[in-house]
Amino acid sequence: MLVDGFNLVRRIYEARPDDAPNIEDVGEAATKSLQRALRAHRPSHGVVVFEDHDRTWRHLLYADYKGDRKPTPAPLLQGIPAITEQFETLGILAFSLPNYEADDVIATLTAGIKRAGGEALILSTDKSYLQMLGPGVRVFNHFNQTEYLAADVVDRYDVKIAQLTDYWALMGDSSNNIKGVPKIGKKSAAELLHRYDGLTEILSAEDEDAKVRRVQADAPLASRCKQLVTLKQDVELGINLKTFRLSLDI
Repeated sequence: MLVDGFNLVRRIYEARPDDAPNIEDVGEAATKSLQRALRAHRPSHGVVVFEDHDRTWRHLLYADYKGDRKPTPAPLLQGIPAITEQFETLGILAFSLPNYEADDVIATLTAGIKRAGGEALILSTDKSYLQMLGPGVRVFNHFNQTEYLAADVVDRYDVKIAQLTDYWALMGDSSNNIKGVPKIGKKSAAELLHRYDGLTEILSAEDEDAKVRRVQADAPLASRCKQLVTLKQDVELGINLKTFRLSLDI
């Protein structure tokens, strides 16, 4: 079970009615929430993945990455060590890697689990993990107790899972301040991906269609956007999955 740490903790923090929620209360609520997840899913291994909120390779590729996102409240950042200590009372460790987002760490762990023939369960409401969906990989919204299925991707985006990163590259990802190709919205992006397998085919197509030409005219931008929205699965983590073996006396 791979838990997107800030996705869990920040949602609990921001759901509190106070302007400055008590970090101890947030940590206690997050720990109880995590305990419920462990009891419900009974994983053999588990880890809560955080990030250090420093500059990542995506910021080097695109300086305005997440540029319009509200910063994580300082009290919450300062309280993370105490919260992870509470998590450890459940026997589950926290992990982060400098200069990498939790998304890339979780994607890399997921890829390793798949190669080993295991099953990965990702707990997050972040849509970026939907690109990982498939045999051996499940994505679960812990807050509304809903598992995302392949059919949900088609219903929501009108493209296949394998085309999601192409779709976001074309139309952009406003949550991360990735603009996408100008004048290509979600409808146009889906239409293009009904005709072509992905961005590579669109860029190489001999097609006079105005939308195709628009994407080709901004080929470097489209390719950069594709790189930004694609989760890395080959990060050098320097850890062994055995580290996260659980003893579920919870």
